[in-house]
Amino acid sequence: MARVQIRKQTTNDPPGDWQLWLQWCRYELDDETQFGYRYIWTRPDGALQAARGQARIPSLAVCKALMDKATAEGWGDRDSEKVAQTVERLEKEGCVISIETGYVGWPNKEAAQAGHLTQQMIDDARLIADWT
Repeated sequence: MARVQIRKQTTNDPPGDWQLWLQWCRYELDDETQFGYRYIWTRPDGALQAARGQARIPSLAVCKALMDKATAEGWGDRDSEKVAQTVERLEKEGCVISIETGYVGWPNKEAAQAGHLTQQMIDDARLIADWT
């Protein structure tokens, strides 16, 4: 079973009415963590309208408007494959990563003293902190 944690979201619909949301989410599965976008409706009372993974989308123009808004808000360029590649790259450098908190660091004091942060590692750590 998956638990979904919403990391970013946006809508163009007014409060107090049905709202279609575009969300960037962390999916906590039994054996792994995944990231991705989803569309989901909320009822006028704010409750999520679960639809077994499906949301009725009225038009591609509505999708595009929400994607454009997410991009304008600074989070519409996220990519789950980039997150996975970034984690892999940091782990190869000896870093530990906490997806739950966005923490990237060395596993112990000795590794921290011996480690050498590159600009790529700094950029990668920033991506993990911002996107997860």
